[in-house]
Amino acid sequence: MPKWFTVIARRHNRNLLIKGNILKRTIAIVEDDADQRQNYADALLRRGYQVDTYAGRQEALNAFNNELPDLAILDIMLGDEADGGFDLCREILSRRPGLPIIFLTSRVDDIDRISGLRLGAWDYQSKPVSLDYLAERVSSVFRIRDMKQASSSPEAIEKIADLQLDRERISASWQDQVVNLTYTEFNILQEMIDKIGTRGSSYDALADATRQGVVQNNTINTHILHIRLKFKEVDESFDCIKSVYGFGYHWTCV
Repeated sequence: MPKWFTVIARRHNRNLLIKGNILKRTIAIVEDDADQRQNYADALLRRGYQVDTYAGRQEALNAFNNELPDLAILDIMLGDEADGGFDLCREILSRRPGLPIIFLTSRVDDIDRISGLRLGAWDYQSKPVSLDYLAERVSSVFRIRDMKQASSSPEAIEKIADLQLDRERISASWQDQVVNLTYTEFNILQEMIDKIGTRGSSYDALADATRQGVVQNNTINTHILHIRLKFKEVDESFDCIKSVYGFGYHWTCV
């Protein structure tokens, strides 16, 4: 069957029609540099997404009052607001916890990366970025979101003490209560679970589990802190993740 599509272009977005079906996934790009904003939008429009672009935090918020996107790509510095992207991330997630957010920024210090991940971002990418790579990261985030929402086969669910790990849906629960982990946090948890019975997971292994390239030990420590806090929200007595001095971390509850 021949492949064909019709594109309907608008100022801020475009719907891709494939055999009469409209792809509903909407991406919001909040970036104060007009050229970069347009380049990102063009790359994602070519992949068939609906794209809405905004130059600043307040402009985006005004639009989000009507409808939130399926995914947001945020710069951190937005005009005169040095941390406008961080503030916008907080406001988005207060309205819809778990909405996928990617930070795309020239701020590459560990403290900024940690701050972005601490807020609940799914990914943190530094500029400049390949447009093809950006499109693949977006596609990957949507695949992960779809897996989290899908039903799982019984064999995909693993129980270790009070922990239930669903590897197909990329979700975890403790004492039958959902622990709201990000994709990166889930991968770190999974790495520790896979190393039960050994010395534990090294910093290098945990860095590899984040799937984010070069990751410093301090970033891993921050991820572990967040994982612990999220489990403690469910169970104040949670104490299953132990530090292995100079090496990494160990899951102890079996």
